[in-house]
Amino acid sequence: MDETNMNTQKHAPSQPQRKERRRNLALRQHFETARELLQPLLGNPENHNGAAFYRAMHKLHATFPELSISEQEALVAAVVRSVQTRVGGR
Repeated sequence: MDETNMNTQKHAPSQPQRKERRRNLALRQHFETARELLQPLLGNPENHNGAAFYRAMHKLHATFPELSISEQEALVAAVVRSVQTRVGGR
C-alpha cells in the first residue's frame, strides 16, 4: 500500500456528511408555527385556490412581518408540501 492510500484511509470519514440543501436556514425556525397557522387553510387540497393562497400569505405577513414576500411564498410552498406528503393529509 502506498502512502497516498494510507492517508486516504486515515482521513476518510466514518459517515458521509449530509449536504444542506436549504438556502435560507432562518425559515426553518418559522416552519412549525407557519404549518400550525396555515394547515386549516391549506389542509384540504380541494381548497388550494388563489383565495386560500392569498389568505395564507396575508396570515404569514401578519405573523412574520420581517419576512420578504419570497420567504413567505417559500413557507407556504413548504406547508403545502408537508400537508400533501403526510398520510391522510395530517
